[in-house]
Formats: sequence, structure tokens, C-alpha cells
Amino acid sequence: MIKTLSLAIPPLLVGAAVISHGPSIAPTTPASPTAPLTMTMVDLASIAAGATTFRMPSIAKPAVASSSCPARSTIRLTASTPPLKSICASGGKILVNGSNAQGFAMSDIVTRGYGPVMRGVNVPDLRVERVSATGARADPTLGLGLVNISSGIGHAVFRDVVWIGDTKAPAINGDDAWGAITLKGKNAKDFGTFEITGFDFQNLFMAPGSHYRNVDGISTEKGFSGTISNGRVMNASDACLDIKGDVKVTNVYLSGCREGLKIWQSQHHGLVELGSNSFAGIIGKGSPSETRTIEIEVLIASGNPDIPLFVAEEGKVILHIGRLVAKSNQVLKGSGSYSGSQVIVDQRITN
Repeated sequence: MIKTLSLAIPPLLVGAAVISHGPSIAPTTPASPTAPLTMTMVDLASIAAGATTFRMPSIAKPAVASSSCPARSTIRLTASTPPLKSICASGGKILVNGSNAQGFAMSDIVTRGYGPVMRGVNVPDLRVERVSATGARADPTLGLGLVNISSGIGHAVFRDVVWIGDTKAPAINGDDAWGAITLKGKNAKDFGTFEITGFDFQNLFMAPGSHYRNVDGISTEKGFSGTISNGRVMNASDACLDIKGDVKVTNVYLSGCREGLKIWQSQHHGLVELGSNSFAGIIGKGSPSETRTIEIEVLIASGNPDIPLFVAEEGKVILHIGRLVAKSNQVLKGSGSYSGSQVIVDQRITN
């Protein structure tokens, strides 16, 4: 287990130079000093040493005998459902499905060739630890993913979780939204806090068609706030991370998605490495009524330099980077970005 502590990172976001792509834009005053991030020992050491790469953590494997993985009936989740632990299952439609279960926990679970692991409504204080889903398949009705929940989560914890999709079994093309972890819902009941740490999510796809291919690695609606740390998302039809609300991200690797990060409000993040994503490294969603600021302490661009690092949509957004590690010819800002948006870099290192 990686121990965590809350410390203020030495300030990188000062004395900024403005670097833009396309027409020249006058610099604006950076946002006021940001609050300390909750950083892991790995992140603090990396930043202090002038980090130039993401470090994939060791993810604890489920403690379960996996030589026998029979098919299992769906567990109907209710208020009286006991914790689910030490199970290996294969070939099922969905492992857990239900509602109104306070403090439900899943630990040491292996699924193979399964549909979604869990869907739930009103499951406050959920704990999901040491769960591995490989060869994961989409169900035509229930979609795909490790956990899909709505209507309040209390404080949810996801630790040491793996979801690897079967590329031959994508979600059907439709108007639903899926992800390895999806915290969804947009009404007054959809709120809570979360921790996601130690994760490996790969191959999250929706089949082509007339609908937007809305499958992310992790998706959080604006009522949910928390931390995403120490893991990677590789290969998704839409965003590797689609994050609304007060969310902090650190020590993550994001590659093979349409965009690595889709960020919907002002946020402050730690270390992020972006591989090659097809549209942009980061999309900043703005608002005509305000200027939003995204601050990233260390941003590493190790993918195709022709793909813009940043695109601002629907309003003015400032991307403020403490330390940028990128190729000398990395395109910083997409030419179609919302007028007045900028990329500000304090320190640049060529990789």
C-alpha cells in the first residue's frame, strides 16, 4: 500500500510565460494560489526529482483461488446483502445489480468474460477493493464496466481495481454513457465523495454508428468530488477521464482515447502523462459567463506531438502548467479553441 499525506507542493505555478498556437493572445493574470494537493509519496518524490515519466504502481491482486471460475447467477443487491468476497466467476451477464444498500463491499473478486461487474442505485459508502475483470464484455442492455452507480454514494472507495475489455465485444452504439467506473446522475440525490487509487483500465469501446461513442475510462458527474491517483487508462472511445466536480488527479497515464482528460470546471492536478490520444490531450470545457483555469503541476506529453495538447470548447479556459515535459515541436493549443484561451507554462523540458 502506498501511504498518502497532505502537503503543499513547492510552487511551480509562478512567473509564467505564455505559449500559444495560432493568433497571438495577450496574457492574463494567473489564478490565485491553489490549495495543497493530497499527494502520494511516489508523486512527491517524482516532482521533487524533476519527473519526466509516470510510474505505474503495483496493483494488489485479488486473494482468491482462480483455478475454478464457474458461471454465477446475478446477485440482487438489497439493504441486507452481505459483503461479497473471494469469488471467481466467468461468462455471466452481470455479477451484482440492485439498490439501497448502505456500506456494501466487494473484495478479492475475479471475473472473466463477464458483462458489467456492478450496477447500483443509492449505494452509499461502497467499497471495491482488489477486483479484477478481464476479457470483459458489454451487455446489450446493461452496458459495460466495473461499477456504474447513481443517486448518492456517500464516500466510495475503489482500490486496486482492473478492468480489461474484450475488443471483440464492445458496447452497442446507443445514447447511453459507460465507463470502467461511472458515477452518474444529475439531480439533487447525485452527490458524494470518492477515492480511486491503484487502477488499470483498458479497451473501453462502443461500436461505430449514428450515436456519439460515449465510453470513458472514468466518468464523474458534477455532484461527486474526490481523487483519482496511481493508475492508467488505455484505449477508450471517448475520454480516458471525463471529470466534473471538485476532482484532483495525480500520477496517471492516459493514452489511446479521443482525449486524455475532459475537464468541465476549474481544477488543480498533480502529475499527468499523456500518450497519443486521437483528438487532443486535454479538452477544457468552458462557459461564456466565466473564465475557467486548469492547473497541472507536472504534465508529460509523450505521444504524437501533432495532436494538440489542449483544446478549449464553449468558453474561455486557461491551462496553466507548472512543468511541461514535451517534444520541441509539440502543438500546445488547437487552432479551433475558444477565443482568448491560453496555455501558460512555467518550466519546459524537452523529451
